[in-house]
Amino acid sequence: MNKSDIYNDFLKGIIFWGRITLILALVMSFIPAAYLYFMHGIMPTWGQIVAIMGKLFTILIVSWIVEPIAYFPIVGTSGTYMSWLAGNISNMRVPVSAIAQQAAEVQEGTPEGDIISTLGIGVSVLINLIILAFAAVFGVQIIAALPPAITQAFNYILPAVFGAVLANFALRNLKLGAFALAMAFILGKLGTPTWLQLLVCVFGTICMGVVFFNMEEKKKNAAQ
Repeated sequence: MNKSDIYNDFLKGIIFWGRITLILALVMSFIPAAYLYFMHGIMPTWGQIVAIMGKLFTILIVSWIVEPIAYFPIVGTSGTYMSWLAGNISNMRVPVSAIAQQAAEVQEGTPEGDIISTLGIGVSVLINLIILAFAAVFGVQIIAALPPAITQAFNYILPAVFGAVLANFALRNLKLGAFALAMAFILGKLGTPTWLQLLVCVFGTICMGVVFFNMEEKKKNAAQ
């Protein structure tokens, strides 16, 4: 059995169990609501449910479309199932996957990259659970004991993570990285809605990446 056959068997198992675990998670997410209804008779009106779902849909529909497309090339098939089940995708799973593949010197989108991404994300989930368990028990006391200068710095953690991920990938293609950064800056200055910024930046960068790739291919063909 060659590497391709082994990888295909690996993907079959990942897809089979990934679907099952995500469906189970979907069903189990309704357990708290079911408990409140059947045990305590607490139930919002259908008008309230429709209104809430309508607001959530308008906010999340862009993420449902953009995030799988934007993150899949990095996290791979198994990483996609694991990330959407465990959560913390953009601020933890994607950076971990990218750094793990870079450390292992494998290319994203390859079978080797997918395997390394699986290992990296799997470890991040375990570490995340340990830290969350510790934080649930001692987190309030620790944060309360920290000086305000440190607690205020927590607001910069997520931007710092995103900046590090951007820098990591921008160094591979400076022109494309500069284009993505400039586009995000311009849209932000124009006051463009966040959902539209996300759509334009992701798909705009993808389109520009295709343009740059075709230009480089033409140069190579002309040189030959």
